[in-house]
Amino acid sequence: MKPVISRKMMVNAAFLQEVKDSNTELWLTLTQLENLRQVNQEKRIRSRQLVMLLGRLRECVALEFSLEETYGFLSTGGLSTWQDATEAMHQHRDLYLQIHELCEQAEEAEYRGTISRDLDQYLDAFDDFHCSFVAHEAMEGELIRLGLGV
Repeated sequence: MKPVISRKMMVNAAFLQEVKDSNTELWLTLTQLENLRQVNQEKRIRSRQLVMLLGRLRECVALEFSLEETYGFLSTGGLSTWQDATEAMHQHRDLYLQIHELCEQAEEAEYRGTISRDLDQYLDAFDDFHCSFVAHEAMEGELIRLGLGV
């Protein structure tokens, strides 16, 4: 198999880890969304919480990815067959679009008055996003370990 050649990306591991450690609102919002399915409240209240939390998550993800791309990844200007850093950055776009679309759908359903009826569907869609996000974070965690020589 012929390797794909692209611009060489370096991971600034210390800054990438610092960005992850400092965005506590992102991790808190993810936890609140994970727990929303188990909350013992009526669907109407949980539906409003879902829309609010998805909006907050979208903002947190946008900030996280922007900071990561600004401080955590550096283009060296050379060419390389190593794709992991570039792939991680491409995943940012895909993950952001996924959470943005889910947020937009939930907001529209709230406006139309159907959010409570379809709450489980939106929670399932969040679960799908969360699985993708966790896999992405694991990939970046490995890049950090490699960048730190661990």
